[in-house]
Amino acid sequence: MRSFHPQRPSDEHLGDHVVVFDIESIVEDEPADGSFPKWPLHRPVVATFLSASLRDAKYAFELTSIVCEPGNESAFYAAVDAQIPIGVTSIGFNSRGYDLPALQLGAIAERRFDLGGLSHHARAHRFGREHCDLAEMYSLYGGTKRPSLAEICDRLSIPVKTSVHGSDVGALWRAGDVDAIARYCEEDVAATYCSWLAWHAWRHSDEALMSRPLAAFAHWIEAAPERAHLMPFAASPSAAWARPRAVAFDVAVALKAAERRVQIAADERAFSGERPIF
Repeated sequence: MRSFHPQRPSDEHLGDHVVVFDIESIVEDEPADGSFPKWPLHRPVVATFLSASLRDAKYAFELTSIVCEPGNESAFYAAVDAQIPIGVTSIGFNSRGYDLPALQLGAIAERRFDLGGLSHHARAHRFGREHCDLAEMYSLYGGTKRPSLAEICDRLSIPVKTSVHGSDVGALWRAGDVDAIARYCEEDVAATYCSWLAWHAWRHSDEALMSRPLAAFAHWIEAAPERAHLMPFAASPSAAWARPRAVAFDVAVALKAAERRVQIAADERAFSGERPIF
């Protein structure tokens, strides 16, 4: 008998092109007790996006930080929308509980009803492929108390919050130190990406899904002086674990491809009546 109950969507998030993101925000009146204000009170001031894609068996990365300048809020949300188009897998940490709702509400407040990418990812199904909230993944969709990003990274030997803390953002913004906020946001995105790779490899029972992109990410960080603040990720125990494994995997793939080419050449010679080459 056919069931009329809807099936749960697959949460096998695709990894060929992911966009990892994080936002930093301020509130007009911060609570005196230091508690975290409700999310509708937050106004995003910086959003960082790390695009990681696999092209022709090689990983490519692009890091973009967007500042929400006073008076240019509409342009800020349009720029955010351009970073997470439909078709990529968006990834965050507690992103369904904070980042996406805050961005969505801010865009609506600016009457930007034309932002299809942001709308798509904000409305993504909890169990679907379009968006991955790692806080939900690691807590098994609420099966246990949600961990913090720092707790996950500490357990997985991933650097996190190496410069400032989220509670410092308001003071830094008022002081005009936007660069410090952007660097902090970029560090959180790098930590989120590394924790995503660990989860993705575990989800698919394939360590190469962590070792290869993590090694490539470490090399990418080392290749440019402007990414010096991310060097702890390139020098982390996780990266040290990944580098030799990535090399071994690439060598194995290259050998297998070479063997296949030799076999194809031998088959073609045999088919044409020529003597075997071995």
